Amino acid sequence: MADIWIDAVTAGRGERGPAEASTLRQYNYHKDRYILPALGHVKLCDLTQAMILDFKAKLLKNISRALARKVITSLKGLLNEAVTQQKVAVNVASKVSIGKDKKDTLRATVPSLEHIRLILAELDKLSTQPNRQQAKAWRRYRALIAVAIHTGMRASEARGLPWAAVDFDAGKIHVRQRADENGDVAEVTKSDAGYRSIPVPQNLLQMLRAWKIEAGGHSLVFATKSGEPMSLPNIYNRAWKPLQLSLGLTSNVVAGNGDIQRDEEGKPIVEPLYNFHLLRHFHASMLIADNANPKEVQTEMGHSDIKITYDLYGHLFVDEESDKRRQQRSERLANLLG
Repeated sequence: MADIWIDAVTAGRGERGPAEASTLRQYNYHKDRYILPALGHVKLCDLTQAMILDFKAKLLKNISRALARKVITSLKGLLNEAVTQQKVAVNVASKVSIGKDKKDTLRATVPSLEHIRLILAELDKLSTQPNRQQAKAWRRYRALIAVAIHTGMRASEARGLPWAAVDFDAGKIHVRQRADENGDVAEVTKSDAGYRSIPVPQNLLQMLRAWKIEAGGHSLVFATKSGEPMSLPNIYNRAWKPLQLSLGLTSNVVAGNGDIQRDEEGKPIVEPLYNFHLLRHFHASMLIADNANPKEVQTEMGHSDIKITYDLYGHLFVDEESDKRRQQRSERLANLLG
């Protein structure tokens, strides 16, 4: 039944389209690593809610609450498909859930302005180095990273960005498509809110104009030599990671027991301080710092729900006028008490 479920989500179920490669990879991981080892020996007709609750308890004991919640969600999806296929009458996992812990409420990690300035300055140096071949490669990476910084576009959106969506006259980038991790370009974004137009500064437009001249005539702004979307692992390993390592923007790799991992010479093993997605959070933080309201941030970031915006960036919104009103109110209330 697990493989039937995977086939169903691959093809698309009901009104849902085919699952993306990253989603399928996650589902297969949940299936192979957790669901089948624990429940694969049980016939569907013999599966009970008590078994699911026991499975849930073991998950919570051995893995993070967030991952356990995702595994249970995958199990529910599998059993929903079993109901659709009339293999069972009811989904015995439907009422089993893992609520969010306050510890799970994640505030977005935001790269510092100083570090972003360092990164941009280093990209300028690398893109003008004497080695022409390497300089050209870095000019592509510089344009890509600058787009991420100035627009907050998702990596998949930037990788799938066509030149036709770069509006040099209006000074905007229109987000209309994205590239998945397999390099397949879809004409729709993650949600309807993903369709948006983002104003961009003149210096970025100038950089993109210059890059367009030497890009190779492909339809995509950031394409490989064959015209395909660049892969995120290549962007990370060939540009984003070495860029941070060279600037010392690193953190120590820590083992599960809390000890710092070391190499054969006893030196601490380090990793880049920021993943590529954090450039998206940086852009949001800059919007908020410039007094953009929550709705404006939601629109520019392409969030489907304002709650996502508040969950990620609510701690960054500061309303000084509101703080003043609250202070004055507290004084008035105190005066009423004499």
